[in-house]
Amino acid sequence: MLKNKISILIVDDEIDICDTVSAILSDEGYKTITAFNSIDAVNIIKNNDITLIITDIWMNNNVNAGLDLLTWCQNYNILIPVIMMSGHGSVETAMNAAKNGAFDFIEKPFKTDKLLFLVDKALNERNLKIKVFDFESKENQKIDLIGKSVVIKNIKLLLKKISNTNSRVLITGPSGSGKELCAKFIHKKSNRKNYPFIVASCATLSPERVEQVLFGWDDHPLNTLENNQSNLGLFEQANHGTLYFDEICDLPIETQGKLVQAIQEQSFYRIGSNKKIFVDVRIISASNKNLNDSINKGNLREDLFYRLSVAPIEMPSLNNRIEDIPYLIEYFIISLSKDLGKNILNFSPDTLAIFQTYDWPGNLRQLKNILEWLLIMYGDNVDNLITPSNLPSEFFNYKKNLKQDNYNLSDDLDLQLKDARKIFEANYLKSQLIRFKGNISRTSDFVGMDRSALHRKLKELNIDVNDIS
Repeated sequence: MLKNKISILIVDDEIDICDTVSAILSDEGYKTITAFNSIDAVNIIKNNDITLIITDIWMNNNVNAGLDLLTWCQNYNILIPVIMMSGHGSVETAMNAAKNGAFDFIEKPFKTDKLLFLVDKALNERNLKIKVFDFESKENQKIDLIGKSVVIKNIKLLLKKISNTNSRVLITGPSGSGKELCAKFIHKKSNRKNYPFIVASCATLSPERVEQVLFGWDDHPLNTLENNQSNLGLFEQANHGTLYFDEICDLPIETQGKLVQAIQEQSFYRIGSNKKIFVDVRIISASNKNLNDSINKGNLREDLFYRLSVAPIEMPSLNNRIEDIPYLIEYFIISLSKDLGKNILNFSPDTLAIFQTYDWPGNLRQLKNILEWLLIMYGDNVDNLITPSNLPSEFFNYKKNLKQDNYNLSDDLDLQLKDARKIFEANYLKSQLIRFKGNISRTSDFVGMDRSALHRKLKELNIDVNDIS
């Protein structure tokens, strides 16, 4: 970025300081704007494309004026770095500036070289942040709930209502059903989207260190800023953003008690410290277990459950939304083919039918893995049509379900049309009922018949839905 395109705002109640800093930066080719109080600074930031802010801490007899401006800037645009100045420098002042999100601190009077070094360093970090945000933005395009089934439509409507609130969300559903994807979807649609989404994987947290991981620790209260930063727990890392507890029932029961208090008060103590830390974190949690059973067995505190389950969401298994499988295949194939550098695969109708009758014990995760395997195996072929013969062995037991009642017209060419039609209809409807696991509503939608008409047709053909497995 050209220096004359970079606008640097200088904020200080001393006109001489503003003029001096402005002259130094202007000589380097930067565009500068000055303000003599935080109110004017806010108006300038709102009405100009400011790249960097350099502000005094103590202005107009207010010892925290610069820190208040810093906090406002962090909420307004986290990509604008802020360098703090002070003529009353101390370790405590520098620490307060860093804790509030300042890029760095410089003590007045300062040397020109040091100021220019910090400006260059701040601008480089800003450019790096923008690249990261651009990458995350592209990645976030992949965060979507794919499908047009009724259950997915209802979940999307629910997510629209809760995403922009701060309500705690508890997501349940089988392994691989997309619980973390749902949590990320909520985060990216919320007003916290520019702040971290942090995952606490409860099943992998060591019982001996779980509280250190969550709340951080303070071995030496007089640590340097760098050392303190490394001791931040997940709560502080997620400040202003979202903290996602994956498999909450696997969290040690003793830690769950402390979690209740931390969630309720949005505050906690680092391990080894008596200083209370305050945070603003949205909690989303998930579990693949029966939560009532977990409470009864003593694996989940009841008071924690009620605090987490303000807005409950249940993610369906894949075999409860088989109408979405063609859309999911298309979505995953396009995404994976780009990542793997492979050709787009196409799927025969027979193959899609097998996909829709398979049980999918691993749900979305298993579907994605199988599609990735198919791309690796056949993504370099010129003829990239996937037929049942290309499928891995785990599908073999399911192919026969579709084949067992299929009607072969060549076997009955001597039949009259009405008799052949009756046999065809019976076999066709049996196959579709197997495909949709005996669900009349889904079958009627797919075959294009009203449910009452389908019931009449099944009765006419002596097909008992209860016999469909």
